[in-house]
Amino acid sequence: MLTSKIVLIGFLFGSLLLASQDAQTIIKDNGCFACHGIKTKKRAPSFAAIANRNKRFEGENAQANIMNSIQNGSHGKYPHFSDNAMPFYDKLSQEELRIVADYILAQSSKMQNGGGIPKSFRMNTMQKDFE
Repeated sequence: MLTSKIVLIGFLFGSLLLASQDAQTIIKDNGCFACHGIKTKKRAPSFAAIANRNKRFEGENAQANIMNSIQNGSHGKYPHFSDNAMPFYDKLSQEELRIVADYILAQSSKMQNGGGIPKSFRMNTMQKDFE
């Protein structure tokens, strides 16, 4: 019984590691790191900030919202980056979109210095919770 649990844990860990590597390959191959950092902003919000925003405002639709933004592009979701538009990546399969969206959502705990979301926006959003 212990051996089967160890095998199952190893399989699950290996699957998570493989999905992470697949996501990073898709992200790298499509040039996403040119604009996005994992923890810090570049020309666009960090993946951690995107994850936090989508979890907070989209809830259970966070994955679908991120997939839609990747596939169809977006503009204006992040006030600090209003001069930049997210290009569309309509050649990615639904599976690739899901893998990347899940990877982005997993970065939410890594946000650093707001991840590219202006402090005033974060504060205003947080204040609404207490009013």
